[in-house]
Amino acid sequence: MHVTGRFLALIVVVAALLVNEANSQTCHLRELDICAVSSVAFNKVATTEHEIDRYCNLFEDAKECFFNYTKKCMTPLHRELLNFGIEGARELSSKFCRRGDRLRSDYLKHAPCIARAMPEGKKCLQDARTGFEKIEEAKFQDRISTACCTYMRYQNCLTSAVEGRCGEKAVQYGHILVRMASSNLIDIMCQGYDTNPVCRKLLPPPGTRPKGSSKSVVSKLFAAYVGI
Repeated sequence: MHVTGRFLALIVVVAALLVNEANSQTCHLRELDICAVSSVAFNKVATTEHEIDRYCNLFEDAKECFFNYTKKCMTPLHRELLNFGIEGARELSSKFCRRGDRLRSDYLKHAPCIARAMPEGKKCLQDARTGFEKIEEAKFQDRISTACCTYMRYQNCLTSAVEGRCGEKAVQYGHILVRMASSNLIDIMCQGYDTNPVCRKLLPPPGTRPKGSSKSVVSKLFAAYVGI
């Protein structure tokens, strides 16, 4: 997944966890689905300057949609915490979307190999889609744990797929991008969930096919991409 797409996926998860429960009747997560559509619509790894430019244009539209949602659905304190947490991501997207920046140039060196690894990575998206269904079904008090389990399973699966084809160096570069994109916010929230036994209770075994009953637009886009 392209870095700006991953950034949006991260902030959508964070927003879903921080949205004021009292506003749940007027603030629906389906609105976040609409914001996320453009970020996952271009469903391949960008390997050229032109493709990155296209991603960045889509990302700007999605980002504006997302921040309009947070103004309506999050408390001032939550917005302040979120803005602090994603400050690094704003800097990252600015660098990544600027032609000639070293971050962008380094990414393009690794991109062809990462793109070749993506067919194997589709199994990771199947597990992610199953996780999205579980997040929708989860009780409010289990939503953070379910989201963290889904995120860590996806990250570990994708790391394995990329490392097997592209080597540890490409994986390290990808991890740097993710840490910059989330400003460590997701890693802090989800610390320890990669080995947490609660994930076995909250999520079905890896490789479980999704039910296909999700109402999430993002989940349906994942389904179209994975071909399930």
